[in-house]
Amino acid sequence: SGSFGFHFIFLSSTHLLVKVMAKPTAKAAPAPFSRPSPNLALDGAEVTMSPCRFDQAELRWVPTGEAAGKVSLKKDSGKNWRLVMPSQDVALSEIRTVSQLSPQFVVFELVSKGNVGLQCKDEGELKKFVTELSRCRADYERFEQYEQGSVQSYFQYYAKLANQQNMLQDGVRTSTYRRAIVENPDDFKQKRALDLGAGSGILSFFAVQAGAEKVYAVEASSMGEVIRILSDANDFLGPKIEVVNRPVETVTDEVDGKVDVLVSEPIGTFLFNERMIESYLVARDRFLKPGGKMYPNAGTICIAPFSDAMLHWEQQNKSTFWKNTDFYGVDLTAAEKRSQKESFRSPIVDYINPECLLSKAIEKRFDFTTISVESLQSIEIPFEFEISQPCLVHGMAGWFDAYFEGSNQTVLLSTAPWCPGTHWYQIRFLLEVPLGVNPGQCIEGVLKMEANNVQSYYIKLQMNIKGTNISSEAPCIDLKDPEYRFYSSPNSYTPPGTGANPAGQPQQPQQQHTYAQAHALQSQIAPMRGSQVNGCGGYGMETTMQ
Repeated sequence: SGSFGFHFIFLSSTHLLVKVMAKPTAKAAPAPFSRPSPNLALDGAEVTMSPCRFDQAELRWVPTGEAAGKVSLKKDSGKNWRLVMPSQDVALSEIRTVSQLSPQFVVFELVSKGNVGLQCKDEGELKKFVTELSRCRADYERFEQYEQGSVQSYFQYYAKLANQQNMLQDGVRTSTYRRAIVENPDDFKQKRALDLGAGSGILSFFAVQAGAEKVYAVEASSMGEVIRILSDANDFLGPKIEVVNRPVETVTDEVDGKVDVLVSEPIGTFLFNERMIESYLVARDRFLKPGGKMYPNAGTICIAPFSDAMLHWEQQNKSTFWKNTDFYGVDLTAAEKRSQKESFRSPIVDYINPECLLSKAIEKRFDFTTISVESLQSIEIPFEFEISQPCLVHGMAGWFDAYFEGSNQTVLLSTAPWCPGTHWYQIRFLLEVPLGVNPGQCIEGVLKMEANNVQSYYIKLQMNIKGTNISSEAPCIDLKDPEYRFYSSPNSYTPPGTGANPAGQPQQPQQQHTYAQAHALQSQIAPMRGSQVNGCGGYGMETTMQ
């Protein structure tokens, strides 16, 4: 840490600064599960500063003569980084830009205060401080860190009406969101709302139906044009919907002040795939009034061990082709091991027969009103399950619930195996070598998630039989590269009630794929799904969350 001498400078928000900033470049994906923690050493570090003022007549900075003070980088109770100054605390969400204009001079552009300058005689220490502050901001505003090809594909996908239609026709998703919004009028009537990732605008329209006087529909893709078209075509919507056609990370004056409520559908496979929840938290920090409402306000990841011999057999046999010893005169068997490891590196996304589950699920709750963006860089879920029957444990099953805890009532959106199916399905992480477990034994371990720069996570599953040295692991599962088994296997399971529309509206068969499905199906053949189900048994298992 150490001590640094600084001048603390305020610049009028109307004063023009010429900022020379390096163009961000795409960064290579870090090695999974080896991500450094560059900011820990700076937590609590204090920096000496002296305030200055900008002399408009002389057009230069001059000292104010006030006593020197301290500035530091600290984490608050929610583990959000803040720049702590003598007169105020500044959240990272309040810092629009950091510009080092000379080796001894840096300027912050703040949302509320305009421009703030810091001057330091020690060039090396200033460079170190600015570098660490920039790293903190990069962890927070991670959008520019993503591979541009991933970002472009992401927005191109959601700019197509066919893909918006697929999500709208998920009756569980759409009707649950509408019920959560419309049945909580106290949170919307005569209120100002912001819809993040508005897509077709459906949640914005629900907010107006619930009584919102104004809704900012923030949509980065060209789908923003569709929101305007639909708003103009429906008289009750037009005056109340304002489209902001850019990523929320770059929104500034387009949103006037703070809003009363945020609505969004930022959810991906296993809750966090696509990493849009981080943008949801950025919108919270920048645009939500203190005490404002969030829809959804929380989510839980649920996991439970499973046994499914058919699924495991399918994955093992995906490498059969590479057992060919005479493929046009070439022996392919040297590649078989790699092929099998690739098969087990992909998570399986499909509907899970509840009777495949071996224990009650455990869950980890994420409170969207308080968690920090930085806390989602690395997630760990330790577990311990008691197994009541002799079996092979083939891996870990997962799903999520989303909560809308409004002022009038609470609404739950569940993707559990015993609920009607959604376009999110459930997910399974397979062990290449399953664990043989006897009744009464416990399995323990940890599921780790490490964020990457392609808008997803790498997952590591480690599992062992408690009290023994018997263990197995899946060292690196790529959440963005799943197999959509519901489409690719004739043995996939369909839960009762799937396809029914709770809203009672006409619903066409869902033939389009989600963004992750489309990405996955580019590199795999998806034969027509059959009508058989796997041999795990029927529906009807009661599962209690711990």
